[in-house]
Amino acid sequence: MFQPVRNSDGFTLIEALVSMVILSVGILGLAASVNSVNHFQERSRDVTLATMHMTNELENIKRFATNEPTGGNFGFGYLVDSVNGLVSTANGYAATSATVRTASVVTPDGFTVETILTVFPGPPPVPAVEDFTVPNSITMVDAQVTSSWVDDRGNNNSVVAGTILHRRQFVQSN
Repeated sequence: MFQPVRNSDGFTLIEALVSMVILSVGILGLAASVNSVNHFQERSRDVTLATMHMTNELENIKRFATNEPTGGNFGFGYLVDSVNGLVSTANGYAATSATVRTASVVTPDGFTVETILTVFPGPPPVPAVEDFTVPNSITMVDAQVTSSWVDDRGNNNSVVAGTILHRRQFVQSN
């Protein structure tokens, strides 16, 4: 009645289909991880470029504040037009108020670099007027730079840094 089971060489159709499904799931998982790795590499590149743009802008502000000795303005005269007390269009800053200057630049690689310079109240005794219309009155300036971009998935990203610039004090010798 019963016949003994014979050994068969090879795979049955069901075994072949199961192994193909397992292989397909593995390959799809690998493809998804490759996409994820590419996204994070792009994000790393973007963060590095944004940080570079932001750092360059902060260094330019510090360089101007340190190396601009003209007119005895102690490094803050570059923010003010010496003729009429308004912001010079040459430096790219716009007057938001007497104590705030802003600038925004779009880089060739698609980053937006926004700078906000704010007169930071100096130590007592604070002068009666401490704003950009009177550069000699400024003791400190708060510089905030934001570098922003849209990533490959359409998300808005930004990197922010800031520094405080102190007015250079010139010591007079007698």
